[in-house]
Amino acid sequence: MLKLFMNNGSRGPWGPWGSQGSRDNGDNNSGNNKAGNPNNSGDNKSGKINADDFFKKFDEFYQKKIKDNFNNPQKPEKSMFGLIILSVFVLWLLLGFYKVNTDENAVVLYFGKFYKVATPGLNYYIPFPIGQVVKKSVTNVNTEEFGCSSNLKRLDRNFDAESLMLTGDENIVDIEFQIQWQISDIKDYVFNIAEPNQSIRKSAESAMREIIARTPIADALSDGKSKIEQDTKTLIQEILDSYKAGVRIVLVQLRRVDPPSQVIDAFRDVQTAKADKEKEINQAQSYANDVIPRARGTAAQMKEQSEAYAKEVVSNAEGEAGRFLAVYNQYSKAREVTKKRIYIETMEKIYRDTDKIYIDKSASKSSVLPYFPLNEIKKSDQNSNTKLPSKNEQ
Repeated sequence: MLKLFMNNGSRGPWGPWGSQGSRDNGDNNSGNNKAGNPNNSGDNKSGKINADDFFKKFDEFYQKKIKDNFNNPQKPEKSMFGLIILSVFVLWLLLGFYKVNTDENAVVLYFGKFYKVATPGLNYYIPFPIGQVVKKSVTNVNTEEFGCSSNLKRLDRNFDAESLMLTGDENIVDIEFQIQWQISDIKDYVFNIAEPNQSIRKSAESAMREIIARTPIADALSDGKSKIEQDTKTLIQEILDSYKAGVRIVLVQLRRVDPPSQVIDAFRDVQTAKADKEKEINQAQSYANDVIPRARGTAAQMKEQSEAYAKEVVSNAEGEAGRFLAVYNQYSKAREVTKKRIYIETMEKIYRDTDKIYIDKSASKSSVLPYFPLNEIKKSDQNSNTKLPSKNEQ
């Protein structure tokens, strides 16, 4: 067991027994070498003790002391006292073994000064009061809550002082939020901040107040929460990095963002009125978007119809005038022929759509009045023109 300690102790800050002890042994051995001691002639040029030689000599020394204790009856009390001191020393050395769990890292200190970071597993250090080991979990996610508490032991905090904040448009909001953090560098975490939890809490509260002070209350109460969380996380990390705190911010989450409880009813009335206002504006805008295009379309249609009517009237007038001039030119050349032609065309227009019956004047004196219904003949001619389809056409 002692040999195992010395092998681990060789990794300490002073070599197998420490640098100072090595210097002392080196000085003593150098004197022995000058005297011509053959055992130390070549091994101690560097001033360090060989581990195998040391344990061999220590075993010899320990066995010699035990033998002297039992073979020297004249000084039993003094020998027993030395053996007790030696046993206590060995037990003290055995106290230097410690275990680092898989989720932990450990900082080893000698006389309060940083020596190394110990990784998970079985490790050794020179016990107290020379050495000290500080173990911290580096995988555990720690949570700090603001404006509320899920821990009944922390109900004595002033939640109003933590949660009430001033927005960018000079309104007050009541905020509950939490942050989650991990240890990223155990050396910085142990040495650079005296009270880690308080430093992290103060940094988080300060960062949240700064971000809220830049944000209007409408954004804080609606769709601006994700941006507030991201900006706050970034700002907290910058503050802790400036402290070299060895802490990484994992999450910033807003639990609740409301107006102060004293004015929440009035604030809700204001928000309802604003919502009604927006609703009426949207309805009016929708009605305007529906009526105005329709009116514009109707106006354009009426304008096009009037222009078409104007063109039709002008064209008809021009056509009538041209026709009148053509008849007038013919009339000036042949008046009688033109008159007769106009008469015939006029009578044709008059009798075109009227029922016509032809009566023979010579038979007017007889008892039978023969007549010839021309309109019926015309209808029969129209019906005869509508033929049934032939077999070939079917």
